[in-house]
Amino acid sequence: MKRRYLSLIPFEDALEKMRKTAPSPRKVETVLLDSAVGRVLSEAVYAKFSVPGINVASMDGLAVHSSDTRNAADRSPVVLSDAVRINTGQPLPPSYDAVIMIEDVWEEDGKWLIRKSAAPWQFVRPAGEDIRKGDLILPRRHLIRAIDIGGLASYGIAFVNVLSVKVGIISTGGELVPLGMTPSPEQGVESNNFFAEAYLSRMGATCKRYPLVPDDREKIAAQLLLAVRENDLVLLSAGSSAGSTDYSAEILKDSGKLIFHGVGIKPGKPVMMGIVEKTPVLGMPGYPVAAHTVVREFAARLLEYWGMAPHPTYTVKARLGQNLSSDLGYDEFVPVSTGKVDGRYVVIPLSRGFGVQSALLKSNGYIHIPSSAEGLEAKQEIDVTLYENPSFMERSLLMVGSSDTPLQILADCMVDRSITLRCCPTSNLGGILALRAGICHAAPVHIPILKDHTIPDQLKAQKGLSIRRLVIAEQPFGLATRNAVRLEDLKNLQIMNSQRGTANRLLLDAVLARDGIPVSALKGYENELKNPDMIASNISSMIADAGICTQRSAANAGLRFLPLGIDAYELVMRADTIEDPRVKEMIEMIQSDEFKERLVQNGGFDTGSTGKFRI
Repeated sequence: MKRRYLSLIPFEDALEKMRKTAPSPRKVETVLLDSAVGRVLSEAVYAKFSVPGINVASMDGLAVHSSDTRNAADRSPVVLSDAVRINTGQPLPPSYDAVIMIEDVWEEDGKWLIRKSAAPWQFVRPAGEDIRKGDLILPRRHLIRAIDIGGLASYGIAFVNVLSVKVGIISTGGELVPLGMTPSPEQGVESNNFFAEAYLSRMGATCKRYPLVPDDREKIAAQLLLAVRENDLVLLSAGSSAGSTDYSAEILKDSGKLIFHGVGIKPGKPVMMGIVEKTPVLGMPGYPVAAHTVVREFAARLLEYWGMAPHPTYTVKARLGQNLSSDLGYDEFVPVSTGKVDGRYVVIPLSRGFGVQSALLKSNGYIHIPSSAEGLEAKQEIDVTLYENPSFMERSLLMVGSSDTPLQILADCMVDRSITLRCCPTSNLGGILALRAGICHAAPVHIPILKDHTIPDQLKAQKGLSIRRLVIAEQPFGLATRNAVRLEDLKNLQIMNSQRGTANRLLLDAVLARDGIPVSALKGYENELKNPDMIASNISSMIADAGICTQRSAANAGLRFLPLGIDAYELVMRADTIEDPRVKEMIEMIQSDEFKERLVQNGGFDTGSTGKFRI
């Protein structure tokens, strides 16, 4: 029987309940200085002594009485009758109040002459110049950085008292395997525990990952009881949705108290919180994007409330690249890729699929759509929370369009030039529209070429847009099948189609129109998949009989291949963008032997036209 959430409470209400029912454990531990980086001070640190402890020389030279040098000049040098040779860092002898650099001293007949007067306390570090005994070194709740360690050591601080928060992380699920094992097609590698540990450890928490637990109620309950007795906060990954083997809510109710189950947020709606033996427990979904949201918006916020250091983030105003819908009553968090185009920040939303972890890897921030909004409109200026310093965008290029292997190779090559390519995958048309709207630097597109003609040329329809097309790579594509067939046999086969607007779809439609085969005659024409590899896989698995894909995809799947044309993978740019220094460097890389060799090594790509402009 399918279980239902207790209720969907508003996001802010959930945060308030969490704060009220999970007060800070207020635990402190003393750690050695050499293991204190990344920890948070529980109390202020004060200097135990002054640095320097006495007046010392800041230059090699002579310690003098400044009054003895008063009349020294180039034409009337003064012979010093009372001076002491001194080196940098040595204590200044009593009664002396200045140091003259050795370069400004002349020695004649065993006597020291000077031609410049010395001001009182010249080249002298007075006692307590750096810090005085009792001065504040670092404040309470300061996240100890590597740069702090040297200073603390200089001031004689060998131990520090830090906040102690222990977080236990439990992952459950029979479909999961631990890192290091190769999963079967229906399984996945557990990753949420690694992310949670990395994220919360950076805030100063001490995390412990427990062994993976199968979908067994008694085993999960036993592991949870052990974890709550050893930690101040426990994260229970998976088992928080409403599936038949999700026991988390029942275990929390039986073992303690369930505070809430179901919050009006996306992703992460099934998040729950309970208290077991006075220890807060957060139950989060197994989907990586949803788990990421729960860790950031619940676990991290709770640790901040307890005094731990927040993650560094940056907020910028950016122009939204496309309309973004959202349901009223839900706070939605959307991963985005942000760049700087024509001197202003632009933001491209990435996939919101709960299981699409690659969207997180492509993102450099997120946007928060409040529950009161039905969405956001394209070209709207919105707040974007970044994970990285905005200055990094000065050396990055934003790509919107069809992401494929050659672009990934190019991105890797550009690393050596200290330029980051941020790739936002969408359709060919989506990339061209983004280019037209001025929200990207370039649009990578797949263009089908049949009998030496591009079909159809979507680019010519973009009036008022002066563009240049640069070839990245070419590869054959055509009809993939398990058995040898002819084009006229398509009417008798179950096909698997590509998404509307893709090169494969354009090619299929062009072939059908050329040979007079009506779309209605094809079985499966409406069945769409995202990319050639998925089409080839479905044919190989006998889900379909035929489909249009690249020769490389067909070969990898062990299929027969009937060539029909060329898939030209090209980079479309506005003509005025080509003068951008970053774009120039990218073009140079595409035209280089290094990039072409990398394409050839990868296999399946023709580099004969690579680096040539079409327009």
